Amino acid sequence: MIKKMGSSFGLACVVAAILVLSVSGACLAQNKTIAVIDMQKVVRSCKAGKKAVKELNKKFESLKKQLQAKQKEIRAFKQDLDKKAPLMSEEARAEKERQYKKMLREFKDKSDDAQYEMRQAEAKRMEPILKKLEKVVNKIGKKRHYLVILEKNMPGLYYVAPGADITQEVIKIFDSQY
Repeated sequence: MIKKMGSSFGLACVVAAILVLSVSGACLAQNKTIAVIDMQKVVRSCKAGKKAVKELNKKFESLKKQLQAKQKEIRAFKQDLDKKAPLMSEEARAEKERQYKKMLREFKDKSDDAQYEMRQAEAKRMEPILKKLEKVVNKIGKKRHYLVILEKNMPGLYYVAPGADITQEVIKIFDSQY
């Protein structure tokens, strides 16, 4: 069974290598090229992306201030508890400890809610931009007859010729259209 799996894996590697070589050969024969794009840079650099990031940062700062205020309140409660604990009865100390633990749980819930809210806001704000960017990238790909356009920061992409990076072109076209 193991030998069978090993030979299947080896066969798959050979087939993959042949496929890559044949696609590469076809690209060279047809003078087709591969391009790369840094989508994060496009989103950070285009006008719509900058506006969206600015709005998201405002929301983030607001949520951050709320969480910091709650954290400060919890810290003050804990310091007060530590200071007064030796003077309290066992019951009173236990009650204060329960209150403190409850405050920590509520803070964690509030923090989780804030993270979820930020993810939702980011998705809502970025989705339309990314859909429009996809149209621009497709348009450039068809116009320049690219075989493939890859994400520049993709794992396994170790070298990119400077002429293959179309990031600036996408930003320029996107800003002019939207």
